[in-house]
Amino acid sequence: MKATATQQADLLSLANLDLQITRSKVAIKNLSAGTQFAELRQAQRDLAAKIIAARNALDTVDLELKRSEADLQLVEQRIAKDEQRLNSTNNSKDAQGIQSELESLARRKSDLEDIELEILDQQENARAVYATVSTDKNAVDDELGAAEARDEAELVKLRSGLDLLSNDRAQQASRLASDLLELYEKKASRGVAVARLVGRECGACRITLGATAFNELEALAQDDIATCPECQAILVR
Repeated sequence: MKATATQQADLLSLANLDLQITRSKVAIKNLSAGTQFAELRQAQRDLAAKIIAARNALDTVDLELKRSEADLQLVEQRIAKDEQRLNSTNNSKDAQGIQSELESLARRKSDLEDIELEILDQQENARAVYATVSTDKNAVDDELGAAEARDEAELVKLRSGLDLLSNDRAQQASRLASDLLELYEKKASRGVAVARLVGRECGACRITLGATAFNELEALAQDDIATCPECQAILVR
């Protein structure tokens, strides 16, 4: 099959366009899959679970504090009531009983105050943990959102570029004779269809041609279609 130097250059240009199109499609596929965000999304899920656990822990401590405060309030009310009874009684036996109860209530109040202080410490720690996890979660959310936005912008750019490449490819293919285009498509379905011969090296398979094969190619007319004896790609000399 014959092909002028211009036609051979058009074949090489078509092959370059197809290579760019393939690379663009791969890049679009990879970006669309979103696998590059796997670690960030896993971190997001982990932190979401930690936030739930931290919130539950804080709610539990808050509930314990309310119960402790309610118990302490009851004791204080009982103390105030017994003090009134003590101040109003003239019966020494009743007074002794009330005084004994007041001493018991005072110990109970002291215990409840100690418990309340411990719960307040737990509450402070629980709030700190919740605040830290929330901050970490917000940071990951922001990082993921920014990364997704960048990739979405890149996808728009790649798709627009792919459209332009496809249009250029269609125009390039239309300039080729039908039999030449058919030969190109057949070879492209099996691998690289066209490449330059650089020295004695095939630009498609990167194999250096032997002396005999190279001499046979050199003997061909410039408008004869030359092919690599190893990969069968069309060689533009």
